[in-house]
Amino acid sequence: MGKPLYGQKVAILIANGFSEQDMTEAQRKLSEAGANVRIIGMDHGLVNGWNGEAWGHHFAADNVLSSALAADYSVLVIPGGQKSIDKLKLTAHTKRFISGFVDAGKPIAVMGDAIDLLVFVEKVAGRTVGGEVLVKDSAEQAGASWSEDRIVIDGNLLTGKTAGLDIKLYAQAMVDHFVNDISPLQEVA
Repeated sequence: MGKPLYGQKVAILIANGFSEQDMTEAQRKLSEAGANVRIIGMDHGLVNGWNGEAWGHHFAADNVLSSALAADYSVLVIPGGQKSIDKLKLTAHTKRFISGFVDAGKPIAVMGDAIDLLVFVEKVAGRTVGGEVLVKDSAEQAGASWSEDRIVIDGNLLTGKTAGLDIKLYAQAMVDHFVNDISPLQEVA
């Protein structure tokens, strides 16, 4: 397969309580594809994962959300994890950062319940999305069409379920989507 994402700078947006399984599998697959993966956190320092039943490992944030710019990245990945989602909703920087990717038409992968962040930033209207059923009503009320498919692609946006599924399949679909959606290597400074 080579390194089809070589030279692409990928932002993974997380806060304490993110789904560690979502993030680590996405990070691994993207790195294997040659991407330069950067963790964007709410604060300097470490971000604590959630492994489904308890706090997990700590990961170093490469950049702070308050100073991160969508223009500096080719792709955005948002792992699930309700604790992380709730924390990211507490700052206007989340809306600014995610909107920058959506408005520029850059590829985005939103994992599981993180679709709730797209609802929060008011960027689901007219889109077909999928994910964990607990966010279905809010997505539909925000103007999205809901799909029960495991993986849903609507233009540059990939959404879908990750809980209870083989996360490796989702992560590979994410890499394939990014490879297909990035026009001949859009380099980001």
